[in-house]
Amino acid sequence: STQLGAVRIYPASYLGDMFSGAAVAYGEGNLGCTYDFQYTLDTAILWGANPDNTRIPDAHFIWEGKYNGAKIIVITPEFNASARHADLWVPIKPGTDNILAMAVINHIIKNKQYALNSVKTFTDLPFLVRADTKKLLRTTDIKGHDEHHHEWEEQFYFWDNKSKGIVLAPGAEGNKEHKSLRLKDHGYEIDPALEGKWKVKIKDHGHEKEVEVTTVFELLKAEAAKFDPQTYKSVDGNDFQKTTNVNPEIVKILADELTSKNNNKVTVTAGFSLNKYHNGILNIWNIASMVGLSGRYGPRGGMNTENEFSLSGLEVLTGFSGKYNPRFGSGFLGEYMMGDMDREFDKYFRDEDVNRAYNGTLKNKAEFKKILDQMREGSLNGEKGGVKPYWLPDTSIIVADAKMRRNKAAFNDVWLDRTKFFCYVDYRMAYTAMFADILLPAKSHYEVWDLRASPGYHRFVNLAQPAANLKPIGEAMDEWSMFALLAEKLQEIANRPENASKAKVKDDGKDAKGRPLAREGIRDLSIFFDEFTNIDKESDENFEPIIGKNKNRPDVPGDKLALEAALEKTDQFQPHTIEKMYKQGGFLQLNEKAGKNSPLYADRPYNSLENHIFRYERFETMSGRQTYYVDHDVWIQLGVNVNSGREPLAPLDPQKYPYMLMTPHARWSVHSNYKAAKMLLRLQRGKPWVMINNELAKAKGIKDGDEVRIFNELGEFYSMAKVTSSAPIDALVMEDGWDPHFFRGRKHNNLVVPASLSLLEMSEGWGHLKFGGLWDGNQYAYDGAINVEKA
Repeated sequence: STQLGAVRIYPASYLGDMFSGAAVAYGEGNLGCTYDFQYTLDTAILWGANPDNTRIPDAHFIWEGKYNGAKIIVITPEFNASARHADLWVPIKPGTDNILAMAVINHIIKNKQYALNSVKTFTDLPFLVRADTKKLLRTTDIKGHDEHHHEWEEQFYFWDNKSKGIVLAPGAEGNKEHKSLRLKDHGYEIDPALEGKWKVKIKDHGHEKEVEVTTVFELLKAEAAKFDPQTYKSVDGNDFQKTTNVNPEIVKILADELTSKNNNKVTVTAGFSLNKYHNGILNIWNIASMVGLSGRYGPRGGMNTENEFSLSGLEVLTGFSGKYNPRFGSGFLGEYMMGDMDREFDKYFRDEDVNRAYNGTLKNKAEFKKILDQMREGSLNGEKGGVKPYWLPDTSIIVADAKMRRNKAAFNDVWLDRTKFFCYVDYRMAYTAMFADILLPAKSHYEVWDLRASPGYHRFVNLAQPAANLKPIGEAMDEWSMFALLAEKLQEIANRPENASKAKVKDDGKDAKGRPLAREGIRDLSIFFDEFTNIDKESDENFEPIIGKNKNRPDVPGDKLALEAALEKTDQFQPHTIEKMYKQGGFLQLNEKAGKNSPLYADRPYNSLENHIFRYERFETMSGRQTYYVDHDVWIQLGVNVNSGREPLAPLDPQKYPYMLMTPHARWSVHSNYKAAKMLLRLQRGKPWVMINNELAKAKGIKDGDEVRIFNELGEFYSMAKVTSSAPIDALVMEDGWDPHFFRGRKHNNLVVPASLSLLEMSEGWGHLKFGGLWDGNQYAYDGAINVEKA
């Protein structure tokens, strides 16, 4: 796709797996620890996580850690497989996690349990904010606008207790002179104030005037006080316990566990489900902010999403020596637009739902849609403008993405109608494959040469290779050879005399970062295969490895050549070859260069952010620190310029649709992969099932094994009831990944799931919140309100 200039979309975004709230906080969504770190903890908090189901090879570290003295706390709506082993289970109401986190933040601040020095050094809580505009105080305010305007926009200020005046904060993006976060590294020692109000002189259009400023900490303290469990009231007038289903005493327990000086290591592991609400960004941002107040970074624990290790050198397989840049599109916005999901939003959500989900800052759908339309047009995305890039393609080549299984009610028909040609690659006849114009049959996972890694979950890379004497099935090919064959045919067609005028395709476009997509402004199809396999002149001059049809090694398949190139060129794989991997059991261990923001030691668990807290390196945020304040215009308008809490968007109607539908990750199968395997069908009752609380089932006349109808205004589907006391009384729980052909009439569970776009995740162009692999948005799966009855 890079070579063609085709659009790739970020899979984490369209799957809803993007930790956007962590990206706000740290500038990096994927961070945390390897699971062996969990063995060393004093307290492990599993928030929306269920490792006994979803991390089966790693979960033993947590339970062995319990034997080692750790306290285990699980916060989930359902009593899941991990909760049954915990010391404390917190049965939270779905989607109210951010409100619970705000209550903990309030308790920590109110009782002064925060780590003072850490907060002053590693967060933006001491930064000054103008009372009149709610904007951070910048150098452009102090000095006005001149040729340094853009640099000054990213310079910020403390109130220094020592000099009794404002002082420039070191480490911010715009502070090129003082990059270190250490407060005494700059020729003087700074003692930032956390609390107080002051008057400062600024320049406003050439005129000097005085404005009042305060700290982000003061604003956070005031906002968090609204979530005190003793006084909290929701938009609908409900108290804290009725809103969250959490006893207020739990707030103190969580705050004490996080901040106790007796606890050397505390980690909060956040599950992917927390992202999958309309306000999921606040779930993760608030949890990260709660953890940051306790000063937990690096070896002291902290936030654990899905850490990633660094792998450099793989661009040899896709980089084309910088000749072409990839063209990326937003996953969540692209899918929303491709499925024309505005219709779903209008049909399903009510004015009162928008009002509740935005805590009264928006009154109705019209106000919401006005802002959304402006953001999509790029006219309301911060001072720098811009909009998340998306395309509406009419031609698609999709590799092993169950697009038509995982999408919402209205998507499939609209997308198929819009798509003129759809090519699908898979190793099985999955549901999505049934709609393809052409299905390219891939080999299965154990018929190809490959390197299997899960960077961040562990530091091992496994070698996959075809079994000896394995005969190919039908026309199945490995993906590498398959696309090399397509590239060869494309080059052949481009070199036919009648196509000479079409072989050089003009491309003067820019990618999401403003870089030209093609270095020469031209994509030369006449050498397409040569470039793809690195046998063109430029690749040869750069000594790039040949990765297809090597005349010197005619019997070696292309996927093995690609594997060898990856082993040779990736620094973190050194010094391994296939032969060395054979000798040590078919795997390699990533070397010390794989550490992303911490050293990767040979003999101890990995954890994130050591480089920041020990070497005082800046975070990849605009402030250079953990972010508690976002002064984007829309965030200010919505009242979340500092951490705040919001209820779910789901239209819970006590008469019509009183229950939420939750679809956590499945046990054993990976989403829909292997779901139809006979052994797994035996473990999963052989057909889709939904967990229903025993009291709810009794009231509805439903018995275990009965077929039930689950429905709302968008649609319906049928499933088998699994009656259990582990399901919450106000929600149904159904593992994800069932292909539609398992259901009656192929009506699957996503037919009752509505679509929406969060205005916060739509934000673009503010500080470090710029479209890319770490900042986009999420598709949501948990904002559907439903009802259930015996079929």
